Amino acid sequence: MSDSQASRNSAGSLRRNSLTGTASRTLFLAVTVALLSGQTLSAPAATKPTDFQPSRGTMLIPLIPKIDTSRTSSQATSAAKAAPAAQNQPGSAAPSHKIQYDAEISADSEAAAAKGNKLAPAPDKISPELGNIETEDTSSEATEIGSDTTLKGTIQLVADDTEYDQLKNTFLGTGNAVVYIGGQDSKLEADTILYDQNHETIDARGNVRIYRDGQVTTGSAFKFKVTSDEYLITKPDTELQGTTVVARKGQGSKTGMAFRDARIELPKPLHLFNNSNYGPMGTAEMISEQTAHPDAYAPANPSFKFKARKIVYERYKENNNITIFGGKVMFGSFGIPLPKMTLTAGAEERGAVVPISPLIANNMQMGGTSIGPMFNRRVLKSGVFSWAPLLQLGGSTLASGDPDKRSVGFGARIQYIDEKNTVRLAYGTNSNLLVAEAKHQFNDRFKLQSGINRYLEDGVFGYRRARLLGEAVYNKGVSGIPFITGINFRTAAGFAQDDPDLLNQTPSLEKLYNLQGNQGKLFALRVQEQATLSTLPIFSLGDNRVGTKFFIYGGAGIKGYSTGDTLALAQVGPILDVRLHRLRLQGGYTQSGTSGKSPFVFDQFIQGSRSTSLNGDIRLSRYLTVGGMVGYNLDAKAMYQKTIKVAIGPDDFKVLLSHDTLSGFNRFGFNVFYKAPVNTNKLVLKGAPDTGKLGGI
Repeated sequence: MSDSQASRNSAGSLRRNSLTGTASRTLFLAVTVALLSGQTLSAPAATKPTDFQPSRGTMLIPLIPKIDTSRTSSQATSAAKAAPAAQNQPGSAAPSHKIQYDAEISADSEAAAAKGNKLAPAPDKISPELGNIETEDTSSEATEIGSDTTLKGTIQLVADDTEYDQLKNTFLGTGNAVVYIGGQDSKLEADTILYDQNHETIDARGNVRIYRDGQVTTGSAFKFKVTSDEYLITKPDTELQGTTVVARKGQGSKTGMAFRDARIELPKPLHLFNNSNYGPMGTAEMISEQTAHPDAYAPANPSFKFKARKIVYERYKENNNITIFGGKVMFGSFGIPLPKMTLTAGAEERGAVVPISPLIANNMQMGGTSIGPMFNRRVLKSGVFSWAPLLQLGGSTLASGDPDKRSVGFGARIQYIDEKNTVRLAYGTNSNLLVAEAKHQFNDRFKLQSGINRYLEDGVFGYRRARLLGEAVYNKGVSGIPFITGINFRTAAGFAQDDPDLLNQTPSLEKLYNLQGNQGKLFALRVQEQATLSTLPIFSLGDNRVGTKFFIYGGAGIKGYSTGDTLALAQVGPILDVRLHRLRLQGGYTQSGTSGKSPFVFDQFIQGSRSTSLNGDIRLSRYLTVGGMVGYNLDAKAMYQKTIKVAIGPDDFKVLLSHDTLSGFNRFGFNVFYKAPVNTNKLVLKGAPDTGKLGGI
């Protein structure tokens, strides 16, 4: 019997296409990655015939003779009458009465039932113990075995009691029955197993267990059509690379298998999040803990459940091999419908793709809030290409003088993202600004980053916005230093072009920069070296519910420019962390010193020689946490940072919102943590049969 996709899925075997997941990551798609990944049920390795200790009876039965259909029907009938006696001779060629089906078993059982599709059953009685079973018309015109008949293999039937019915041409094993298929690494166990040589079917009843490639499927009954690899299993409980699937029934053929009314048990929690730093400080720390220890944070009573009308896994595809139809997120009896989703599952988790998803963003920091649909399409091996027409609400031009503020405009965004590359391009009519970025991550330490009118990370200097910036960045962490959590070194080199007009987003932000001696859109090369560190708590009182910790932060950096300018920075200060049940505060004072200057306006140090900061949040309820961060320049008597952050929803389903009052940007994120079973009306596993092996369970 061949390693068909249907048969391999019935035994829970998808070894070469592991459905392991995470993954990475749009909101519910990763639900599907997790529902076909991981490990929960440990199945014993398939036992070989020599490992089994037979009881009282063993039968070696010829399997699947090659049929010569050139004989006449009268010759075939004559041969069929003489054949039963030959069955008592081991290894002799037995006749095979081929059953014509009304319809081939398909993934859609309703359609199959409408066509009268059923597997050929066993005779009226399978054994005195089990009584009558379903019957159907088994009449067919016999065919004769030709002189060139060859056998493909044998079936070995082992049981406490074995018997052969010469009249019906059936082989019956009762009590601890086991069937081994010749030439395969598979085994079928049941209370009673009947092999019907006429119809070439195996019928197993009671405590059915199917072992295949070290995985196991259990059920109450199993029917298998040897020649066509079609089978039906009742109440299947199977394992797909660790994920347990329990269903009402499963139907299979050479083209695939369909589980009906299936419940999928996730092997490990599924965690999806995006822009976690946009939420309050306590929420960001919770998301970090959930990521590091998912099993410990799996909710005992999840606030929502996921279900789908149909899930299809196309094993033969390398990309886009999982599709979810009719997905819903259920909060009690209230359901939020989801669009059709596709994702790629395999040896590496590549995330998921929703063909159409909503986009609510500031459209790459161009001002205002942009709303619209985003159309997504997977390209190449792991990339996703997206484009979105947008409605821009708010925002203004960034020209010097009085900016032109508008309420409604239009915009667009296109982007390509894969495992190592990110390319984005956006435009909005309200700001009349083109924003773009391109990044390539060589490894965890080394990357290339570039941007046009885009805020980019600049180490100890925070995020800075140049008209044009491109650089190579190398980060290296050093640990194991006494009393120090670690030191991070950042080395960068590249070029930049200035544009002071980009700093006119708000009067507060413009006030912090020294525009005297501004050289316009200056272009120059830049190299820099930075180091940051934090000590272990110098003292700690209480615990994580009520307590306080005190530690010291420090940083230093130096920049050199092709203009001949240099800028050096050193800063140090204490930080006090306080926890009072639902209230969390982290305040600090920083003393900074600078030497030299930057030729760029965007590159100036705006924190001041003396500054204070306060970061914190308060958990008002299970569903609402409010927080934010402020930074105050004591020299200029002005805010250099002011952000309001909100987290809405339970811990396993949070929406994160952030508003930066200095830049005017609104940002959005989310956190989803899921462990409950996934219910689906139909789980379809498609795949062509493997070559080089016989048919199989």
